[in-house]
Amino acid sequence: MKLIETIPLPNGLVLTIHDLSRRIAADTVKVELSIQMKIKVAPSFFAAADDHSELTGIFGDELTYEHKLERTFVADTDQSAARAELLDTFKANSLNYLSSPNFARKMALSLLRDIRQNPFKYRRPAPDADQED
Repeated sequence: MKLIETIPLPNGLVLTIHDLSRRIAADTVKVELSIQMKIKVAPSFFAAADDHSELTGIFGDELTYEHKLERTFVADTDQSAARAELLDTFKANSLNYLSSPNFARKMALSLLRDIRQNPFKYRRPAPDADQED
């Protein structure tokens, strides 16, 4: 994983872009980019302290936005162009959205809504009844 770019956004968040490309045949590669951003979960995002506790109890104090872009079977000679095209398209389509002043809050509230609508996805393992302290 090679860091290829770090983009500080106007809302204070920082986007990192890593190259995960790898060879898949003698003369072709899979061009893959991983885009990530860490988001601190602030109590001010929520109407109630219990909402903050519910989310951080599952995800902790920091959320990770992650997006992957890929193109498979790219000729060696086209690797740089394919990477640049993926990155340019992502920036043109997503940077304004990710730069929104409310992005972090909206992401946290979206995850909280998902926890409540799909609690089975977020079940914690039951304590082992056979273990004694």
